[in-house]
Amino acid sequence: MAKKPNYASMFTLRADGLYMGYWHDLDREGKPSGKRHAIYDRDPEKLYKKIQAKETPKLKTFKEVADEWETLHRDEIKDRTWKNYAPHVSNIVAIYGDYAIEELTAFEVNQDLLATKAAGLSYTVVNSRRSIWRMIFDYAIGQRYIPYNPALSVKLPKGLPKGKRTVPEDDVLDTIIADAEDMDFGFISFFLLCTGLRRTEALTRPKSDIDMKAWEIKIPKAKTEAGIRTVPIITPLRDPLKKWMDAHPGKWLFPYIPYNGRKGEYMTDSNWETAWANYCKTNGWVDEEDKPLIGAHNLRHGTATLLYEAGVDVYTAQHILGHANITTTMEIYTELRKKHEKKNIGKFSKSMSKMMQKLLYNRA
Repeated sequence: MAKKPNYASMFTLRADGLYMGYWHDLDREGKPSGKRHAIYDRDPEKLYKKIQAKETPKLKTFKEVADEWETLHRDEIKDRTWKNYAPHVSNIVAIYGDYAIEELTAFEVNQDLLATKAAGLSYTVVNSRRSIWRMIFDYAIGQRYIPYNPALSVKLPKGLPKGKRTVPEDDVLDTIIADAEDMDFGFISFFLLCTGLRRTEALTRPKSDIDMKAWEIKIPKAKTEAGIRTVPIITPLRDPLKKWMDAHPGKWLFPYIPYNGRKGEYMTDSNWETAWANYCKTNGWVDEEDKPLIGAHNLRHGTATLLYEAGVDVYTAQHILGHANITTTMEIYTELRKKHEKKNIGKFSKSMSKMMQKLLYNRA
């Protein structure tokens, strides 16, 4: 049996009967090497335990670390992205917030992702959730709360559903086409439908990238690719585009709305979202909470559909849409072909039914 320490010998006994000792502030590594502070107690064992409590690093809870991370890094995350992150951060903290940051392992992260899969969340959502875990743990490493990131070894669950971007309904396309010469927000939706540009590609486009002689739009490729991608300006877009550029002078193709405010700036993501929400509400493309039922990604998918229906080959479509991998374009074309075949089979079935009904009627 271990011999009990002689606590009294560790401290100075004062004339007033109190034992005096010292505790030190913790440094960044959690070691008691900082400023010294005096501490007292009549019981030397209790005094020893008081000092141990002072000099033992307090384990940060996951909630404390997550709050620190959000406070320091929120400004680095775009508002649009944060809208997607926020509910997941709150949910993760609600479940794991009381855990010490050092107690959380790859097991907890994996269990969390499996739970989100079981809830029916898509590949994109579950991947975002894993990114949140990784960012918070990376912050904890930078603060020396933990030595490594347990989320790095966690793979996404297999079989996650991938959301499909749907094509706007015919009545929506009719409205967008009818708005071709609307010198307010209507033209922008028509422009996106005609070009297939991603929203960010369109909003950050300077007029210098519009070649009105060659009828092309120059789009710098991603950092991982070299050169410039050119997108054709099709004939129906040319006259409305000229009128738009004349009506909106300045450097940017799509300036900030209202056009007389924040002069010289291009339309931001948040500015787009407000204007697009109003445009959709005006046209009745909103749900019961007045949230838009379609977005710029739907228009881009609409462009892919129009390219397919016009007989444009998959490699030309890849170039126009700016897909880095031909597989992405081929998947869209395959999906469209299947829908086209299903639609035609439906027409055949309906036609055959009418013929049978006619024959039965004539025989009666």
